[in-house]
Amino acid sequence: MPLKSKYLVFLSVFFFHIYSVSAIEPETLSKYKQIAESKKLWEDRYWTLLIHYTKTTFGWESEADSPSFFLSEKGRKNPKEELLATLSAIVSPASSPNPEDKNWMHPRCKFPERTRWLQQELGIPNSDLAVADCSRFEKWIGTLNPKAAKIIFASYYMNAPASIFGHTLLKIDSANEDRKDILEYAVNYAANADPNSTNAIVYAVGGLFGGYPGVFSLFPYYIKIGEYNDAESRDLWEYELGLEQDEVIRMTRHIWELGSASFDYYFLDENCSYHLLSLLEVARPSLHLRNKAPFVIPGDTVKKYIEQANLVKEIHYRPSIHSKILQKVRSMNEEERNLYLKVIRNGDVSPLFSEQENKNIRISLLTDSLMDSFQFRKMERDPYPNQNENYKKLLLFRSKINTDYDDSKNDPITQSPHVSHGSSALYNEVGTSNLGNFYGFGYRAAIHDLLNTDTGYVPNSSVDYFSFKARYYENTKKLHLEDFHFVRLLSLTPYNSLSKSVSYFVDSGADSSVYEKDKDRQRNALRYEAYVNPVYGSYSLAQFERDSGKDRFERVTNANLEGTAGYSFQDEFSPGPKRFLFSVQAGFKGRYNGKYDTNAVVAPQGAAYFIANFDSFKAVLSLHYYAFGIYNVQNDYKAQLGLRYAIHPNHELRIEAKAQRNYNEASFSYVYQF
Repeated sequence: MPLKSKYLVFLSVFFFHIYSVSAIEPETLSKYKQIAESKKLWEDRYWTLLIHYTKTTFGWESEADSPSFFLSEKGRKNPKEELLATLSAIVSPASSPNPEDKNWMHPRCKFPERTRWLQQELGIPNSDLAVADCSRFEKWIGTLNPKAAKIIFASYYMNAPASIFGHTLLKIDSANEDRKDILEYAVNYAANADPNSTNAIVYAVGGLFGGYPGVFSLFPYYIKIGEYNDAESRDLWEYELGLEQDEVIRMTRHIWELGSASFDYYFLDENCSYHLLSLLEVARPSLHLRNKAPFVIPGDTVKKYIEQANLVKEIHYRPSIHSKILQKVRSMNEEERNLYLKVIRNGDVSPLFSEQENKNIRISLLTDSLMDSFQFRKMERDPYPNQNENYKKLLLFRSKINTDYDDSKNDPITQSPHVSHGSSALYNEVGTSNLGNFYGFGYRAAIHDLLNTDTGYVPNSSVDYFSFKARYYENTKKLHLEDFHFVRLLSLTPYNSLSKSVSYFVDSGADSSVYEKDKDRQRNALRYEAYVNPVYGSYSLAQFERDSGKDRFERVTNANLEGTAGYSFQDEFSPGPKRFLFSVQAGFKGRYNGKYDTNAVVAPQGAAYFIANFDSFKAVLSLHYYAFGIYNVQNDYKAQLGLRYAIHPNHELRIEAKAQRNYNEASFSYVYQF
């Protein structure tokens, strides 16, 4: 290279270096920093919302965990340092630390909402901002073209650990009126782990204790409809929010910023619903939605939206394919319903074609119901015989007939979670037993037990996380842990011609049983001799039994692990309320305590449930038999009958009776849910 050229290159690099250094603290930047410090701008609520700061015992700390979300090394715990670093970054030139990093963006492009807010608060004109190519962000937000927003609630799904609490996501509606609703985009926050490739127990434990990072993602809404509505048969409830367009745009800019952030994901706390609350606070800072209870349940957050004045404008119901089928079949008359069942049981659609002239049968209603049923079974991976051939016949037949029914007035199969009872509960009880009278209390963190009203939840199901009951027995003058459930799941999904669902029960924690303390027959016989021997006085056998029985039995708490599976039966197809359900299951029960010679026993178990539901009144009978005899231990059983009257969705009265080997009790309780 000629000397002159080398000299020019040297000067260029030298002056660029001087410019870059001097640009770190130009006069204009100093002026804006002075204004920020005089206003203590880092204490502004909006800044704490943008960086997701929460107040802790030791000061501020961001809930975001990824370093890429911060521009200051101290930014995660120091709002002032992060604000000043952001201010410096957006008015100073910057170059990629790695030219090969194609994802690198200038901070003013990476954090457009921070930039907009600082411009507004400090009066920074565009001319004072660093020159940067923000075309990627501009193209992204231009594609979304945000105008309005909806909160989407996907109903509870009992067949996946991540979904038993339900799920919420945010839908961004476009200002483009020609864009169809299902082509809009949905913002999803979820654990960055695949529950299908991870052991269900490991996944559940990891999700409970923050073992996975949570990330935001953006999907076309039709993908989520396919996942929830169709593949998982979950109803969707859409809550149209009363946000102004500028609020939605502000929130959307922040969603872009969160693309560089990850958070520790907790099923019961910092979950999908919690972080959507934070997005809405960014949209409308006057909202204080994250003033959270100890546990954040998706259904409860929906109630928060409803409670806020002018936040929810309308509620829309989008039934799953399974719910659509039930809606159609329940609207049929008896002749139509019999024909529908005949076709799906026999796998032959020809009887439908021969009924075209029958005025009592709505042919298009039956055809659509059958096609939906075939699609449902295909997604369940359990198709009917000759399903593909029959489906093609129905498609061709349907194209030639008119619609003869209106399903717009069909009742929803499930109810919106905002009308459900509270997910946490307090129990207060009094009762009597063959071990004496007792007083009890209990607590449930989440979310629903079998005696609760089903409104807003999956019917005939139970999801207990972190629940316990304790009792004080008058005879022993001691407080006794009656039971504890780390997680207890019960799903009684009906088995029928449409759905071959398996019901199941899983419980882990602790339960109680009665242990017969005096097993030494020789010592027992010697004591009997003492009672009947004249030397010791005239005692009768009855007197001996009364005296020796005082301390003969002891109620003990066992570590417990059990699971059963089977089938439940209910008439799902007829119209009207579903009053009765019967279920039969088989499985195992594991029990541990120091009273057994082997300490732990795992035995076969049989179980049955009968439910009668009459709205405010509900009765549940459950029967469990445990074959501990294989360990030369007495078999055990548990028969429970519960009667519930709901004064209000959150206030219940219950009468319950329970029989176990060596133990019987009856109790009256009041349950408050919140």
